Amino acid sequence: MTPAATSVSQSPAAPIDAPDHSRPAPAGRAATGTGTGGRCPTARALAARPAAPTEAEPGRPPVRAGNPAGSSLLRCAEGTTGEYERLTRPAPARLDDPGDLIAAIPAMLGFRPERSLVLAVLCAVPGAPDSAVIDLVVRCDLRQPDTGRASDEGTVAAAVSRVCGRPGVVGVLVVLVDEELPDPEASPAQPVPVLIALQRRMAAAAVPVRAVWAVNSIGGGRPWWSLTEPGRRGLIADPVASRVTLNRVLDGRPIRRCRGELTALIAPDPALCAQVSAELGAAQARAKDRYAAAARREDPIGFLRGELVTVLWLISNTESGADLAARELADLAVALRDRGLRDCMFALAATVHAEAAEQVWSRLARALGGADRAETAMLLGYFAYARGDGPLAGIALDAALDADPHHSMATLLHTALEAGMRPERLRDLARCGKDCAATLGVDMDAAQW
Repeated sequence: MTPAATSVSQSPAAPIDAPDHSRPAPAGRAATGTGTGGRCPTARALAARPAAPTEAEPGRPPVRAGNPAGSSLLRCAEGTTGEYERLTRPAPARLDDPGDLIAAIPAMLGFRPERSLVLAVLCAVPGAPDSAVIDLVVRCDLRQPDTGRASDEGTVAAAVSRVCGRPGVVGVLVVLVDEELPDPEASPAQPVPVLIALQRRMAAAAVPVRAVWAVNSIGGGRPWWSLTEPGRRGLIADPVASRVTLNRVLDGRPIRRCRGELTALIAPDPALCAQVSAELGAAQARAKDRYAAAARREDPIGFLRGELVTVLWLISNTESGADLAARELADLAVALRDRGLRDCMFALAATVHAEAAEQVWSRLARALGGADRAETAMLLGYFAYARGDGPLAGIALDAALDADPHHSMATLLHTALEAGMRPERLRDLARCGKDCAATLGVDMDAAQW
């Protein structure tokens, strides 16, 4: 990512399973890896098919919110399917004022934002002219995470407009979160450059900014004030008590204190990297020996089947609480170098083993470098994307592309995330993985392997 770029997170309003994180691609990134000659039809579709505006999924109870601007009913679109449901959701929640909506933002994003520009992207509800759906929540850094310098307002506005300026969007609600924002009751209101740039971009895209609120931080009892309706202010409701927060907790998805907790999940661990690196050569030699034995038996499919079963067995060990040793992590890394076997892993995102597999991808990404890190970080990004954790998906996919800027699948997933493509449109990858495993005689849906 270039120094001028800024981090952007996208999330469907909580507890939606939809893209949650997006970043402006560094120069050259968007152009890499978008060929359509791969075997997986979903990869080809991602490269060729633009993201279409989405609607609330039929049959799912929306989370309702009284429009803080006072005109129409606001709802949070539900993107979760029963395939990912863990517990029954409570009754629809009602967000009666800006304080309720702001309190729900940590649950919508999965973490409590700081120094951020947050936008709720509103889409029309078919057949309900007085209603709107919060289809996505977009977060941008107001300051560069590495340096603390103010992000370029033009870059921020351009990044947001790529997501908001699409068919079906009927407006945006904006929340500025920054501890340095002056309270207008204590000092005269000052123009906010990023807001000016954003409003200019939104006007050019014919997307109205419905309301703008400002807070120093998101916490129960903290003040909010309007930047579009002078004199209007109130207090933020308790985020912990928000019904939207409850929905997320019942889904088994954590709400983290800050974005740094997400980056720590994939940050390289120097000590672990050294241990695994020392084992990679021996792991590769063992794999070559197994392949040579299979070749002598004229059974190359048997070799791949054995490698796949070994990977699944190690994931199953993690599920039972085992901590994989450096040698086992090295064996996994070498196995995942086979593209066909790696493709089988996508199927696990739609099984009861998804959580254990995601833990393995996170640990591998922290233990590996180069192309091996890119492969496992991409898998972590896909699994997080598939369950609606867009911030983690974006961080993981960025890590994959930093490790290998030409990684085609990471590029396709990153592009889909930036475009706001909903997770259910990526589940063909899981089906492709299941089919790939079936050709090796392995049922990825099995409770045990």
